[in-house]
Amino acid sequence: MRRIISYTRVSTQKQGRSGLGLEAQRAANAQFASREGFAIAAEFTEVETGKGADALDRRSQLAAALADARRRKCPIVVAKLDRLSRDVAFISGLMARKVPFIVAELGTDVDPFMLHIYAALAEKERRNISIRTKQALAAAKARGVRLGNPKQAMANKREADSYAKALRSILIELRHMPVEKIADELTRRKVQTPRGGRWHGRTAARLLDRLHLR
Repeated sequence: MRRIISYTRVSTQKQGRSGLGLEAQRAANAQFASREGFAIAAEFTEVETGKGADALDRRSQLAAALADARRRKCPIVVAKLDRLSRDVAFISGLMARKVPFIVAELGTDVDPFMLHIYAALAEKERRNISIRTKQALAAAKARGVRLGNPKQAMANKREADSYAKALRSILIELRHMPVEKIADELTRRKVQTPRGGRWHGRTAARLLDRLHLR
């Protein structure tokens, strides 16, 4: 049978812990593989946002899937295009790596050019959603509605504080280094980031600030 790599992604740790979305994506990829005569050779799962110019740097599992697909000379399947990204430039960058992607909900006959069109439509819809959300929040604020969830915000702060305290001794040791070097050292020591992704200087800087170490 032809081989294929399965890639699934959710944006938040909460979604990752609950499995919301991941099981549906796995099922969609498995059904596609069975229907089209593929055998899933490997599966990569990511909990990371798709936003940002450095999205690929933060998505270690996607990078691993690309490397594995290149080694096996086989395509990668995703349940929906937005599991890769809603960003046209990001999709174009992936395609430039010469690893074919198949979107299960679109099927195998979709021309790569059409994936750019679908990504452009998804990117436009993302912008429209952002605009509508900002307008709705502004209107609610003007009516005197108190925005946000104080309990959730407090819970998030406690979780972040607890994580920072767990790394306090390491950060005290490294605090005199540039933040990019701290990030490299934390990566070398295999310390997990709060989101389970890759360390960056700004991530290390936020932890130092939270602990008042700089």
